[in-house]
Amino acid sequence: ANPPQCWVVLAKPPINVSTADVYGRLRAAELQEHPSTSVMLSAIERGSFADVCASLGNVLESVTLGLYPEVRQLKESMLRLGADGVLMSGSGPTVFGLAAKEAKVARIYNGLRGFCKEVYVVRMLT
Repeated sequence: ANPPQCWVVLAKPPINVSTADVYGRLRAAELQEHPSTSVMLSAIERGSFADVCASLGNVLESVTLGLYPEVRQLKESMLRLGADGVLMSGSGPTVFGLAAKEAKVARIYNGLRGFCKEVYVVRMLT
């Protein structure tokens, strides 16, 4: 199967996140869930966009979303605007949203422009 076609909307809120602070507050032993690389790889290999979205995970969100409400708000906004899957990148504050249909991309992009100056759209190439 081919990898799923999709669009990616990247947005960075106008804040800075201290990676050292996020990692310093992470309590790895207390984490209940861990993203599965093998599950994600399988979803990509099968070309299942829905499973790719369902497999998104970042344990650092457990820290960053609590410290920086702007990042949580950005994630919630992307979902509300129609993104199929949303995840924070690294320790934040950049967030990306996946959309299977180009029609959703303009809505997400335009909806985020009032919240973030830095919003970018890319189409995944396969």
